[in-house]
Amino acid sequence: MPSSSSIETIRPIPLQVRSGDDLAELMQSLITIFGRDSKGADSVIVLLKCSSGRFGSCLEAIKGEAILELAAAQRGLRVVKVAPQSLKKALECAMNQKWRDRAEELFGPDGKHRNWSRGAAGAVAVAFKVAGE
Repeated sequence: MPSSSSIETIRPIPLQVRSGDDLAELMQSLITIFGRDSKGADSVIVLLKCSSGRFGSCLEAIKGEAILELAAAQRGLRVVKVAPQSLKKALECAMNQKWRDRAEELFGPDGKHRNWSRGAAGAVAVAFKVAGE
């Protein structure tokens, strides 16, 4: 497991989808962030896929995922989608441990990250999984 990995900042992007204008604003924000933060043609956007099935993700999450993919495509960035089911193995979870708890244990201890959340746990976990492959 990682000991040299570090998280410098966690920057949440607030979003409420009430209209198409909200989605357009999200798209523009992502295009700006991807343009500012990308380090060249080999930059990759890692995305925790929305869940499907009976207890799947809400419509807003699915819309957000699609907008992220569109913004990345406009910046010429590759998107790697990671299924939540693959994270238990990648994070070497104990038998009954949830992957979000393990991600917090590994990457967000002691409340040192001001904006740590379940979403941050997912983002960090998928980035770790892709970096390790």
